[in-house]
Amino acid sequence: MSTETLSKELKPYTIETLKTKMCIPADASREEIEQTFERVAEVLKNNCIIKYMNEEYRILEFEFYFYNMNHQDISVHPRNSQALCWYINDFGGIDLNFESKINKSEKIPFKYELTDGAYFGGILIRQIQRLSDKFIYDGPLKVAELFRILDATTQQQQNPVLKMGNLDTIDFLQPQRRKNLLGNHKGSNEDKAKAKANYNLQECFTGVDDVQKHKLEIELASFCESKYRYCWRSS
Repeated sequence: MSTETLSKELKPYTIETLKTKMCIPADASREEIEQTFERVAEVLKNNCIIKYMNEEYRILEFEFYFYNMNHQDISVHPRNSQALCWYINDFGGIDLNFESKINKSEKIPFKYELTDGAYFGGILIRQIQRLSDKFIYDGPLKVAELFRILDATTQQQQNPVLKMGNLDTIDFLQPQRRKNLLGNHKGSNEDKAKAKANYNLQECFTGVDDVQKHKLEIELASFCESKYRYCWRSS
């Protein structure tokens, strides 16, 4: 689908339009999910602004993560959330959540049941730019600093707010592979995917048998080639 077609489909740009796009059905196909990534990316590139305190920021780099029965990307950490909620992920970065639903384990606190009905994910924000002086926060941990200064003495917090605006158009590269998808594990992509899948399954989920685990390892290795990262052309 062309950029022009996507742009026409999404206008007028509103938060409600974006929120609707961020609700991916539990049984959506891989093709439908990837089309949603493309649609949402077009809005984030040049129409989304993060307002925090007295400053505004644009998003320069971001990555898509989503799990459902037809898109079993087990690199995604589980969560329950409405669409367009901020989420501090397990690595300290900030996600903008898709609608996410998964049952919590009844036996083990802080773990989840990985059933066919589970679906969850978000958009990792890797880089933003302050509009007032063009200063760039580069890397998920740098971006996350905007979310960490909260006043412990009041309930009236000034959380970052996502809004629509007409930003100057900037060029983005063609979609890229996600950075550090398999972490610091050693070996081939297959070996790394096996280690990463096993770690995430052990840390986050219950009720996964050996057959399902093997399938998830293979699926994760295949996602290494998926081009779900969008980054501006800096030079």
